[in-house]
Amino acid sequence: MMNYKRISRFTEQMLSLLVVFLLLTAATLWTGRLFGHDIGAHNEPATPTASSLTAPSAQQLQQLGLDAKAVQLTPRDSASWSVSTTNGLAKGIIISTQPYAPDVKGFAGTTPIYIYVSESGTIQQLAAADNAETADFFQRAFQSLAPQWTNKSLKQATAVQVDAVSGATFSSKAIIANVQQTLTTISAQEHQQTAAPTIGWARTLMVALVLLIGIGVSVVLRGNKWARTMVLILNVVVLGFWCGQFLSLSLLRGWISNGLDPIAYLPTLMVLAVVVVMPLCKRKHHYCSWVCPLGSLQTLASMLPLPKVHCTPQVYRLMNRIRLYTFALLMLLLWTLPWAGQVLDYEPFSAFLIQSAAPAVTILAAVIVVASCFVPNVWCKCFCPMGMTLTLAEDTLTDNKPMPDRKSTRLNS
Repeated sequence: MMNYKRISRFTEQMLSLLVVFLLLTAATLWTGRLFGHDIGAHNEPATPTASSLTAPSAQQLQQLGLDAKAVQLTPRDSASWSVSTTNGLAKGIIISTQPYAPDVKGFAGTTPIYIYVSESGTIQQLAAADNAETADFFQRAFQSLAPQWTNKSLKQATAVQVDAVSGATFSSKAIIANVQQTLTTISAQEHQQTAAPTIGWARTLMVALVLLIGIGVSVVLRGNKWARTMVLILNVVVLGFWCGQFLSLSLLRGWISNGLDPIAYLPTLMVLAVVVVMPLCKRKHHYCSWVCPLGSLQTLASMLPLPKVHCTPQVYRLMNRIRLYTFALLMLLLWTLPWAGQVLDYEPFSAFLIQSAAPAVTILAAVIVVASCFVPNVWCKCFCPMGMTLTLAEDTLTDNKPMPDRKSTRLNS
């Protein structure tokens, strides 16, 4: 009988995971891609086609860090040029994104990009080809986005998660799509590079260590306040600010749409493995309580000796319903409106990526942390769509208990 109950619960949890996966998959259909493959009418792979491309101008070469008088360009194929000095010394290649992303458009049309890659395989600079975008908006987006791909190998740049620039959404979305589609296709053809996580092996090992410490403390020292505080600090400092490892709907949606490199994304996959495995070991909501950097930062803020707003069980149930309704509304928008994915650009988790976080995201995260000083974990309990996603994935049909692990909440109150 016990085996039957265990099998039944395991099956229900797997079905819950499947349902959530299908919900997120449906939310990616507007992108026209699934696991890196085009779907629908345009299902041919993004490979260069023979076309007459315009070589970079002298001004664009200067933006790429090259002197037009000191280098010469030789057509390499239908999408790139070899770069060499006048003495014949090879300097790398310049790639046009136009053949790789011909259907990507901004507000006023296509926005092709030139990518200069050195002989060592590192992206040196990017430059915009001619386009009809509004100059101010486009330049603002380009100047903010381009540095996030430079000084990285093609594989590393492919794995970079880049957020749209608020106020120039159409142009920035087009720039991101141009570069990502091009890099994804090219890096798939590169077999000679050494596989490594995007954040490096040292940081990947630190992520694994912090996750293991969190698991150990949650199991063995669950009631020890000092041990838990140490885990929370490690989550914020290591997982958050140093390694930038967290889960978000934007990240999961991007994986389902574009696919992923398991080595490049190894640290985040380890986090995802903890999310899946711990509930199967009867440790529900482990990620929200013991891993999430933003949740940890809110909990640390709630420990400050400031007056707290008393919330009754009825208020907590209302907050839970608000979170469910927020998640349902977001899913509805993602399923029905092609532009709704822009809403995910404002998930507060990316505030840990200080250099690339949009100002609006940073402000939202700051407001959340300050509010948590008075109402503990207010974002987690009332709004977080990622937390609601995990709750739906972890709670089975036969489990009527409400939400999170209240032990940790009581510990921090």
